Amino acid sequence: MNNREKYEGICFRIISAAGTAKSCFLEAIEAAKANKEYQSVLNEGNSAFMEATKAHTEALQLDATQDLDIGLLLIHAETILSSAETIRDLSETIIELIKK
Repeated sequence: MNNREKYEGICFRIISAAGTAKSCFLEAIEAAKANKEYQSVLNEGNSAFMEATKAHTEALQLDATQDLDIGLLLIHAETILSSAETIRDLSETIIELIKK
C-alpha cells in the first residue's frame, strides 16, 4: 500500500466511524425525547467513536514518524471526529435533562 492509499484509508475510517457516532448520539437524544429506549444506540455511538479514535491515533503515530501526509482530507476527518466528541458529551447532558 502506498502512502496516498494509507492516508486516504485512515481518513475515511475516521470520517465513517465518527459520522456514525455523531448520528447515533443525535438519534439517542431523539429517542430519549420520545421516551423510547436510547441506551443501545448510545452504546453503538460510543463503539463507533472508539473506532474513529483508534484510526485517529494511528494517523498520529504515522505522522510522528513522517509516514503520513497531512492534507485537507485529514483535517476534514478531524473536524468530524471533534464534532462527534462534542455531540457525545452534550448528548449525555441533554438526555439527563430530558429524563428529569
